[in-house]
Parts: sequence; C-alpha cells; structure tokens
Amino acid sequence: MIVGVATGLLVTACAVEAPPTPTPSAPITTSEPTPSEPLPIVDSGALEGAMGTAETDEEGVMRYTVVEGDVGGIVCDRFGRAWWQLDNERNSGGFDCHSMINIGDVVTLTNDKKP
Repeated sequence: MIVGVATGLLVTACAVEAPPTPTPSAPITTSEPTPSEPLPIVDSGALEGAMGTAETDEEGVMRYTVVEGDVGGIVCDRFGRAWWQLDNERNSGGFDCHSMINIGDVVTLTNDKKP
C-alpha cells in the first residue's frame, strides 16, 4: 500500500499541466496627434548678435532688419524661430542651413513647418 501511494504521488507530480488559455486583450487604439496652433512670434528684445529693429505690419507680419554684428542663429533665438522660419525679402526665398544674412536684409519671421 505504501508503494501504491508513493507511485500515485510520483505520477501526479510529473503530470504536465496545459498552459493557461490566453484571454483576449482590449484592442489597441491609436489616435492621430492633435495639430497644435503655431506659437506666436514674440520679440524677446535686442541682444548681442541680434540688435536690429523688428516691426509688425497691419496684417500682423513681423519683419526684422539686419544690422552689423547680427548672427542668423541669434536672430532666430531672439524670436523663438528656427532657420527655416525666416524668409529673406532680398532674395525672395527662405533660408537653408547655409544661408547668410547681410546688413540691411529684411527678414520675415514665419510659422512655417519644418521642411
């Protein structure tokens, strides 16, 4: 009888259990990003490397006139813009990462999306 109980325990202990049945999860939903309003163009004030004058016309377009000592990246910082958000009226086009600004250039600040 002891042998029979021991054999029964041995067989029971070696039994392979079936893996649990997976429960279906809730479907994953993705949402489209909500387009945000463009940030307003704000002049943080003249600083070394961006000492030119800024003017806003009747339509709300802000323009900046480049003066001696101005640096493109600092002009961008002054207005919270990136290089692609500047248009140069002198050459009727936008900037790229190789663009230069010259004394007297009039730069239009934009809310353009990154190219």
